[in-house]
Amino acid sequence: MTRVLNKIFITAIAMSAMTACNKDEHSSDNGYVNFSMGIVTTQSSRTSMADDSHTAAFTANDAVGIFVKDVASYSNIKYTTTDGTSWSGAAIKIPEGTEYTYYAYYPYMENATTSINYSVSTNQDAEGFIKNDFLYSTATSSENNVSLSYNHALSLVEVELVDFGVTEGATVEMLDIATDATIDLTAQSITTGTSKANITMDALETPLKYRAIIPAQTIAASTPVFRISAAGKTYQAQYSGEIKFEQGKYLSLKITLNENGEPEISINIDSNINEWTEGSGNEGDSTVEEIIVPLILPLGDQLTEVIKNFNLGSDTWVKFIEKVSYNSVATFDIQKDETTLWGKYASLQYTSILGDSLSNNSFFKAALSYYHASPLDMSKTTIYKLSMKIKTELSQSATKDGEPTLNGASKIAITCRNADNSSSFAASTNQNFTATSVGKTPTDNQWLDFTIYINFSKKSTTVGTVPASGEKSWVDTTSDDYSKFDLRFYTNNNASAEVQKVVSKIYISDLVMEPYISE
Repeated sequence: MTRVLNKIFITAIAMSAMTACNKDEHSSDNGYVNFSMGIVTTQSSRTSMADDSHTAAFTANDAVGIFVKDVASYSNIKYTTTDGTSWSGAAIKIPEGTEYTYYAYYPYMENATTSINYSVSTNQDAEGFIKNDFLYSTATSSENNVSLSYNHALSLVEVELVDFGVTEGATVEMLDIATDATIDLTAQSITTGTSKANITMDALETPLKYRAIIPAQTIAASTPVFRISAAGKTYQAQYSGEIKFEQGKYLSLKITLNENGEPEISINIDSNINEWTEGSGNEGDSTVEEIIVPLILPLGDQLTEVIKNFNLGSDTWVKFIEKVSYNSVATFDIQKDETTLWGKYASLQYTSILGDSLSNNSFFKAALSYYHASPLDMSKTTIYKLSMKIKTELSQSATKDGEPTLNGASKIAITCRNADNSSSFAASTNQNFTATSVGKTPTDNQWLDFTIYINFSKKSTTVGTVPASGEKSWVDTTSDDYSKFDLRFYTNNNASAEVQKVVSKIYISDLVMEPYISE
C-alpha cells in the first residue's frame, strides 16, 4: 500500500557571525606566536549546543592541530584548552617581520598531515552528532599575534517531527549518504568521498528533534532521502529536484503528520537564529509516502563490522565475527556484478585448515549478516518469504600447505536469530518447519534463485534440526523476539585428514523479504 502525500519545501541556510576569539597562553615577546581562536560559521559546532541554539564555542579539553607552511619542525603542533578560553601547546617562534602562513584544524589527530581523510559516524544517535564536526582554518601574518578563524568543513541537517502519535522513540535515518571527505588544509578545500551508508540521526533531548553532520553532497532528484519510523509505521521522503547539503551550511526540516495521517514537510525557520544567510535553493516538488519499506535494504559500499554482539541503531549489512582472530580465516567483500538486480554482491570466504583452532566455522563465528533494527508486523502472518540469488565456490588441497584447486561448490547455511540472540526462528524451504537453519549447495558456480521461509512464531536454541521434545524443542515466540533480528549466511565446509585445506566462498545478492500469506 502506497499513499503519495504532500509537498516538501527545502532550502539551505548558513550563519556568518563569528564567536568571540580565545587566546593562547604564550607570550608574544621574543618572537613567540600568540594564537587567538574563534569559530566563524557556528551553525554546526562540534561543541555541546542547546537543542534550540546553533552557537558554537570551544570547550574544555578541546585540542587543535597547527601547521606552519614551509617549516617542517612546526607540523601538527597540538594546542589544547582546559576551559575553552586559554590555549597551550609547544611554542612556535618566528623571525621578526617574516610572513608565515598557518593552517589549523579540529579535532586533533595524531600523525595528521595537511591532507586529512575524515569520516562521520553512521550511528550519530549513539555518540552524538556533535562529535562528527570538523573545523579548519588558515591565516597569513608577519605579526606575533595570529588570529585563527575556524570554518565548518561539513553540513548540518536537522529534522523535527510533529504529531506523529508518539512523544518519543521515533527514529529518523538518512539514506545512502556519503560519509567521508578529504580536507586539504593548504588549499582550504573539502572533497566529498565515495563511501556511502545509511546514517541514524541523533535524537536530541528535545523530543522528536534530530540532527546529523554529513559531508557536503547533492542528492539526485526523486531519490529517497529520509526514513522515519514512528508509532509502528514507516514513512519515506523523496524530492523531485536535487537536494543540496552544502559545506558550512544548515538544512532544517519540519515534518508534520496532518489530520489525515499524512506527513507534510516544510522549512523550519526560527527568526531568532542569529543572522542566517540563504544558501542554494532546492527547486522542485517532493513526495512523502507512507510505505511498506523493503525489509532488506540493497547492499551499500561497505559492511558494518560487528564483533560478537550486535549494538546497531539501524538496518545494515554486517560483517559478523565472534572475535578479531577470525579475520585471519574469514574474508568479506562487496563487489559489482551487473547480472544482478542490485548490481553488486556480498561475499564471505572462509579458510579451514586441519588442526587450526579456527578451522570449524559456524553461525556464531563468521557470517554475512543482515541486521533488521525495528519490529516486524505479525498482524497478518507470522511467516515471511525470503528470495535471493546465491552462488558458491570450493577450493581444496590434500595438504595444509598446498595451493587449493577450484573443484567444487560450498554449502551455504542460513539462520535467523531473535532479538537477544538466544535462539533461531523456524526456517524451511517447504514450510515444514522442522529446523532453524536451511542449507544449499549450488553445483555450477552460477547464480541460483533460491527461496526459503521463516516462521517467526517458533524458535529454538538449536541451530539445525529441532528435537520433538526436550529442552531444545520448539518454544512459542513473543513480540520481544522479533522486535529486531539478524539474518546470517555462513559456510561450514571443514578440512579433514583427506582434504587438509578447504577454501569456501559464498555469494549473496538481490535478497527480498516479504510477508507470506498462502492463497
